[in-house]
Amino acid sequence: MSITDDGDYGAKQVGFLEIIWGEGFLSPGGIEELDLMLTGFDISNKDVLDIGCGCGGAAFHLMRNYNASTVTGIDVEPFVIKRATELARKYRLTDQTDFEVVDPGPLAFEENQFDVVFSKDAFLHIPDKEGLAVEVARVIRPGGLLVASDWMRSNDEPLSDEMMEYIAAEGMDMHMCSIGRYRDAIASAGFVDIELKDRNKWYSDLAKREVAAMSRSPLREKIVNLIGENEAKNTIEIWKKMIGVLESGEHRPGHIRARMPDAKVKIE
Repeated sequence: MSITDDGDYGAKQVGFLEIIWGEGFLSPGGIEELDLMLTGFDISNKDVLDIGCGCGGAAFHLMRNYNASTVTGIDVEPFVIKRATELARKYRLTDQTDFEVVDPGPLAFEENQFDVVFSKDAFLHIPDKEGLAVEVARVIRPGGLLVASDWMRSNDEPLSDEMMEYIAAEGMDMHMCSIGRYRDAIASAGFVDIELKDRNKWYSDLAKREVAAMSRSPLREKIVNLIGENEAKNTIEIWKKMIGVLESGEHRPGHIRARMPDAKVKIE
C-alpha cells in the first residue's frame, strides 16, 4: 500500500506502518510473531543476514533478545535503510548491526558467510524463488538455519480477479507463490528439515482487528494527521481487499524454516 512517490517505502509509508505495527516494523505481528518463527532455535553468537530488513525491527529483536553476534540487514529501499541506521544509533546497536542498500539480484556476500539467513515478509518482492533459494544456500554456513516468513498463495495458478484487484490497489511489486513452490525450491537448494507453517487464519483475524482499530479513535486521528483523510480512507479500503483474499484462502501468509546439512553440498 504505497502512499508515497518515493519508491515503495518513503517517509509517510514507513511512518504509517510503524503506527500500525510498531517502531522499526513494516510487516505484521511484531515481536510475538518473531518469537514464534524462532521457537526452538538458538541463534546466540551467530552471524545473521536479514534479507529485506526494512527499518530493522526484527534485527534489533534478534540482537537484544536472542543474543545474535551480528546482524547484517539488506534492503533495496534507501529510506528504510536510513531509518534502520537511525534506530541502531538510538538503541546503541551500531557495533553489532550493519544496514546496507543493495540492488536486486545475487547476494553480494561470500560463500558460507552467515550462520542464519532471516527474512520477514520480504521474499514476496523477489520473482525468482528458485534463484533466491540457491543464493541463500550459497551464503549460509554448513549447519546454518533459514528462518523466514512470507506472504504466499494457495497455489500457482493464474491470479483470481480478486487477488489482481488487491495487488493493483497495493501499488507494489508482489510475486506471491505457493507454499509448495517454496518447499521445492528450498529442498532443491540443499536444505533439509524443512518446516512450513500456514498463518492464514492468524492474519485474517488480525487484519480485521487492524481495520477496526484504524477506523476509530485514537488510531484514526494519528493516521489522518500523518497521511491525510483521503489516504487514510484509501488505505482502509486496501486492507479490506486484502482481507477478502485472506478469507477466500488465496492469500496465505506463512513461516519457512530449514537447515543446511553439516556436510553442505554446493548447488551449481
